[in-house]
Amino acid sequence: MVFLTILSLALSCLLARYPRKASVGIALGVFLGLVLINITSGLVAFLGYALPFGQIDFWLANLVQSILG
Repeated sequence: MVFLTILSLALSCLLARYPRKASVGIALGVFLGLVLINITSGLVAFLGYALPFGQIDFWLANLVQSILG
């Protein structure tokens, strides 16, 4: 999440440098940053819902037990 947030901020800063008027660049950079952060948070929330991280240790214990026993 931190990596994707830094990436979205870097893209926003890059986009803000190109327009001729500073206010347009700032508006585009802020808009892009907000969109990318919202997409990233939605993706992380979906992965947290789809992949039950609390059960990974249970699955690994069963896998190790099946291999060793």
